[in-house]
Amino acid sequence: MDTQTLRFVLIAAVLYGLFHLAYHRIPDKTLQSVIYPNIIGHVAAKVINTFTPDRKVRVKDNKIMSSKAVLNIVRGCDGSGVWFMLMAAVLGFGGRIKHVVVGLVLGTLVVYTINQIRIVGLYYLVEWNRMYFPAVHTYYAPTLIIFLIAAFFLWWTRWSIQSSTESS
Repeated sequence: MDTQTLRFVLIAAVLYGLFHLAYHRIPDKTLQSVIYPNIIGHVAAKVINTFTPDRKVRVKDNKIMSSKAVLNIVRGCDGSGVWFMLMAAVLGFGGRIKHVVVGLVLGTLVVYTINQIRIVGLYYLVEWNRMYFPAVHTYYAPTLIIFLIAAFFLWWTRWSIQSSTESS
């Protein structure tokens, strides 16, 4: 393995671990009563109520609820793991500060959007047929998210390299 690749892997791995350590210092109560409802729950409920107003979805702490379904948002269902992975990869890859900032900001928006789509989709899945929830929640959705984020990272690295060589 060349030194540049080794440097990337080591920096990304250390940052990923540090991000998780910091995340696990946040009390569950803070996540459940402040972060999840305000950053994830209310946005998901607004989307669900826009598409299906008859659901009258509401949010209480970490729960997205209606008369038809209840979806709990718990640690890890917030997209944090894949966000940490992407942030660590962007920072580990390095490059010009402008490119890194673009990667961090766009990456955050991409992860947030994909995770919100996942949360809304899981709500509808629970409402439609709870039997499929475990497989979709545990295997299919996370795998799809990792592929989508990997595609974003690949696009970003190519854009970053191309932009750097064009301006040199």
